[in-house]
Amino acid sequence: MNPQADACAAPRSSKRFGQLFCPKCDDMLLAPAASEYVDENLIQHFWSCEACGHEFQTSVRPFGFPSRRRKAPAC
Repeated sequence: MNPQADACAAPRSSKRFGQLFCPKCDDMLLAPAASEYVDENLIQHFWSCEACGHEFQTSVRPFGFPSRRRKAPAC
């Protein structure tokens, strides 16, 4: 997959009601074509629009989830 643009380059109108829309043709996208867990702080989604063929990626930095690294209990 060859991402051509980043979602942050998409116009604000491309993101409505928590849905993602193609930044090129404005068709609604339901799910990424692929996702990659980079590390505990970064997940990348690769998108491909079925209507126009435009490919791009988005990055998600999850928050609010406990880290896998646990501190040892204090004695």
